[in-house]
Amino acid sequence: MNQIQRKSPFWSLAGPLLIYLAIQMLVQTAVDLVISIPYFARAYADALKQGAMPAMEEWLRTCMEALEPAFQIIAAHQVEIAGVATLATFALTVPLFIKDRKLEKMCGISVVKKAPLQGYGFIIFFGAAGCIAATCLMTMAHLAFYDAQYQQTAEVMYAAGLPLQLLILGGVIPVAEEMMFRGLLFKRFRERQRFWYSAVCSSVFFAFMHTSITQTIYTLLLGLMLSYLYEKFGSLKAPVLLHIVMNTGSVLLTATGGFRWIGADPMRMAAAAIGGAFICSVAFVMLQRMPGAEYAQAPQSGE
Repeated sequence: MNQIQRKSPFWSLAGPLLIYLAIQMLVQTAVDLVISIPYFARAYADALKQGAMPAMEEWLRTCMEALEPAFQIIAAHQVEIAGVATLATFALTVPLFIKDRKLEKMCGISVVKKAPLQGYGFIIFFGAAGCIAATCLMTMAHLAFYDAQYQQTAEVMYAAGLPLQLLILGGVIPVAEEMMFRGLLFKRFRERQRFWYSAVCSSVFFAFMHTSITQTIYTLLLGLMLSYLYEKFGSLKAPVLLHIVMNTGSVLLTATGGFRWIGADPMRMAAAAIGGAFICSVAFVMLQRMPGAEYAQAPQSGE
C-alpha cells in the first residue's frame, strides 16, 4: 500500500473509469452519426420533394432503408472507429497518469531502481508463447467455438487490413488499456490496498470491458499477469510490452493462417499448447527470480 490519501477514494477510481467509458461511447456515437446523417438528410429531402411527409410507420421504414448503406459502412470499419474512440481516451488517461506519478513523488513513493532490462526479453518470450498457448487451449476447450459473440467480434475485428490491425489492435488499444487499467486503476487501488486485492479488482473491471465469455476469462487472467509485471518492473512499459506482443501475435497468426494451420491437426495443436505453456512457465520463473524494482517507500506485496 502506498498510503496516498485522496478526498474521495471511491470517485478517484470510479470517476476515471466512467469518463473513459463515456469518451469511447460518445466518440463512437459521433462517428456513427457523421456517417449516417448524410443518408438521413437525403431521405428527408426526398420526402419533402414529394410534397408531404409520409405516415410515421412508412417514414421509419424509409429511414431504415436509407440508412442501410451507412450501417454497412459502420460495420465494415469497426476497427478504425474503435481506434479513433480509443485514441480519444488518451486526453483523459495521459494527464491523470502524469499527475498521479507526480503525486507519488511528492509523497516519497517513487521508484528508485527499476527491474533489469533483460527482463523485457522474458516478457517477449512469455507473450509470444502465451498467445499461442492460450488460443490453442481455448480451442481445445471449445470455448471459442461455443461463444457466438466471440466469433462475431473476431470476424469484425479481423476484417480490416493487416496494417490497420497491427496499428490499432496491436498498438493503440493495448497502450490505451494499460494506461487506464494498470496506470490508473491498479495504481489507485494500490494506494490503499495490498497487491492481490488491487490486481484482482482492476483485472475484473478490465475483463468486463470485453463482452464475450471467452474474452472475459482470457482478459481476467491476462490482467493479473499485467498487474504483476507493473509491480515487478516498477514501470508501465512492462505490461504495455506484454499486451502489445500478445495482441500483435494474435493478429499476425490469424492473418497469416498460422492458427488455422495449427488447428488443422489435433496433435499439432496439443503440441503447440503444451510447448507454449512450457515456455510461458520458464519465462515466468525467470521473471520471478529476477531482481524487482526498488521503491523509495516499498509497497506491501500482500502475497
